[in-house]
Formats: sequence, C-alpha cells, structure tokens
Amino acid sequence: MKRAKSETDLYLSMYPGLHRWVNVCVACGRRGYKPELSENIYPHFNVAAQNLRAMFEALPLNDTGICDACADALSKI
Repeated sequence: MKRAKSETDLYLSMYPGLHRWVNVCVACGRRGYKPELSENIYPHFNVAAQNLRAMFEALPLNDTGICDACADALSKI
C-alpha cells in the first residue's frame, strides 16, 4: 500500500527546481530551507521563497551534511 504524500512533498514534486533550496540532514532526515535562501529566487516576481519559508524552518548543515541537533547529539557520545 502506498503512503499518501504530504502537501510539502506534493508542492516540491510540482516544482522540482525548488529542491536545490532544501537541506536534508544525512543523520536524521530532517528537512529545512537553506539559510541563504533569498527573497526572490527567480528573475521575475514569485512566491516560491515565501512558500518554502512557510513550509520549512531554516536548516543550516555543517560541512558533513549534519544539522546542529544531530551534531550536538554526536558530540555527547
């Protein structure tokens, strides 16, 4: 049986070019927008950046692709 896609997954499947602005932690799989996301990511006016900010939180990753929460947890081991 297939799982239903979330609204976020459906939106990203409709606009696959937006995946380049989404970070995914390699340890936990958490998703968020890249902190360097500008206000307008295309040459003409659009709401894509606003939509990404509404769907996700900012998610900075370290140089190994791990979010801050996972990096903190790994440092305690």
